Amino acid sequence: MMFFYDSVTPYVIMAIAVSMDALSVSLSIGFSQRRLRWWLYFVMLVGLFHVIMPLAGIFFGDMLSEQLGHMAQHIGGWLLVAIGIQMIMATFWQSDRQPPLTAIGLFFLALTVSLDSFSVGISIGMLGVHVFVIALLFGFVSMVFTWFGFMLSKYGRKWLGTYSEAIGGVVLAILGLQMVW
Repeated sequence: MMFFYDSVTPYVIMAIAVSMDALSVSLSIGFSQRRLRWWLYFVMLVGLFHVIMPLAGIFFGDMLSEQLGHMAQHIGGWLLVAIGIQMIMATFWQSDRQPPLTAIGLFFLALTVSLDSFSVGISIGMLGVHVFVIALLFGFVSMVFTWFGFMLSKYGRKWLGTYSEAIGGVVLAILGLQMVW
């Protein structure tokens, strides 16, 4: 039973880390739009993209790992570090614009917050792990975090949204460094 926890825990942590930007964006949307159907639309889109993007990344990473062999784990680790640093930097250099509130705008916003899942999927694909379980895990966790962000926005806790993406970036960078060493 301990093997199950040891093998799943890093992926749960990764799912949480890539969901942090969805949390911060849902906080912003929650402050500007309070209708339930917008929230549900965005939650479902974020979950869907957090399943599709890692699957695409895992597929691409799988192809790379066959060609790169033993270097795959190091490349995957450094990719996670780079993604983590990018997430941290994005926190401090993001604009204060309100997110778009049209259905198309929310679609593209959900796609944008899921792009880091593609990159993480590439890293995971290089490790040769079970694809669908991890993609579903990413989708589920991102939906929970997005809904949680909406709930927090209802109570006016905007400060968490400012730093949640940086926290996710730190976690990804640490996981990447752990893969390299």
